[in-house]
Amino acid sequence: MPTPRRSRLALLALVAVAAAAGLLLGPGGSPGGTRGPSVGGDWRAFVGADQPAVPIGQRAIVVLKAPSLAQQVARAGGIASTVDERRWTNAAYASQQQLITRLAIQGIGVKPEFSFARVLNGFSAALDPRAIAVLERSPLVAGVYPVRAAFPATISVGSPGSLARPDVELPRYDGCGVTIALLDTGVDGAQPYLRGRILDGIDVVGGDPEVTALADPLDPSRLETHGTELAGLLVGGGGPSGLAGVATGASVLPIRVAGWQTDAHGAYAVYARSDQLIEGLERAVDPNADGDAHDAARVALIGLAERYAGFADSPEARAVQGALSLDTLVVAAAGNDGAAGPGGAPAALTVGASDTRSELLQARVVVRRGLDVLYDRTAPLLGAVAPVHPLDLAPAAPRPAARDLTSFFGLRGFSLVAGKAALVPAGADPAAQVEQAAQAGAAAVVLYGGSIPAGSLGLDAAVDVPVVAIPAGPAVAALGARAAGADV
Repeated sequence: MPTPRRSRLALLALVAVAAAAGLLLGPGGSPGGTRGPSVGGDWRAFVGADQPAVPIGQRAIVVLKAPSLAQQVARAGGIASTVDERRWTNAAYASQQQLITRLAIQGIGVKPEFSFARVLNGFSAALDPRAIAVLERSPLVAGVYPVRAAFPATISVGSPGSLARPDVELPRYDGCGVTIALLDTGVDGAQPYLRGRILDGIDVVGGDPEVTALADPLDPSRLETHGTELAGLLVGGGGPSGLAGVATGASVLPIRVAGWQTDAHGAYAVYARSDQLIEGLERAVDPNADGDAHDAARVALIGLAERYAGFADSPEARAVQGALSLDTLVVAAAGNDGAAGPGGAPAALTVGASDTRSELLQARVVVRRGLDVLYDRTAPLLGAVAPVHPLDLAPAAPRPAARDLTSFFGLRGFSLVAGKAALVPAGADPAAQVEQAAQAGAAAVVLYGGSIPAGSLGLDAAVDVPVVAIPAGPAVAALGARAAGADV
């Protein structure tokens, strides 16, 4: 008989909040730092600062106009039988084969790497410019889109048993009976902390039947940890001091869409491609891949983000909408480097970071020239690291001609600011200036020439020196006095 699809929004919303908390808060722990304690953890980013260059090649995603399973179910008012769903899934695959046959007649060979029929109707493949031009003019094609790279949405800092518990509770709800599809790296289900809550998973990246956390093929000491950490934040329990996840009664279906893959330099990095991510959603709504999505996971948590890819009409956004039509709520990260996919999808429950500190950390800044005090104020710290004791530092400035890291080094290659307070004009990109000064060995960074609110630079514990801002007047006077040989 036809089965009505009801999303059970109240319960799903609560469990999704729990899943979102895991994604939002990310792994806890103590990043540490030689200059002082980290006060905000890695509150800067979901995506992180620098990501490796990865080889996407000529891969593209082709979306067809013929309806997907999700679109057929939506047209039927959310009521569909198992027979209907399998028929509609097969029809989507048949429309793809029809297009590929037409291309072959024109002398264009296309070999799909992934074929999608449930959350959207399309496929991914390596396409040369001629193939793309023909596909874009085809009446069967809705659009051709580049494949993008996606990276873990938080920075891994420890084992599941060492993570801090998110300060989120759902009274009377523990997610019992709900399956959360975790689209991330592999999960180490042998962790006692996960308590047997990890189901047999699916490996989109490498076909690993155990979907476990794998090691870097070139360095066995480097393991995938991100998926295991998020699983712990969701369903973990029995940790030290009662440490537990936020939906301890739920079950996690690990879908490995990210893992060790070659980067642009021939080494290995942990990342996913957008076509792998969509394939992960295909399996989240149809875990046994039989064309019938009645066994779909109720929540799909995507622990990855594609920077600068938050397009509302992208294949990822269409796939998120398709998943929702099949009763799978997708939880995704907002990103930190411009809108991120799949968090840019209108149908996604998109999560942003939060800084829950009740007070801003401050430091007293005194600029002295001989016995004269040029500046004496309390200023908010702009970074995540506070000094643990008073710092008595001489000022130094970068070379004015250069605009990159080299400006903090002299012509003979020695750092101009090592062990000193780097006085740096705020300029158009103060965050980059701070990062470069810290890389050059500055013991503190003092920006001047602009009004900078606390937290606006997005600095995390990677900049492990105190950062403050002062007016331009005392900074310029101090540098001038220093150049004249005065004690500053």
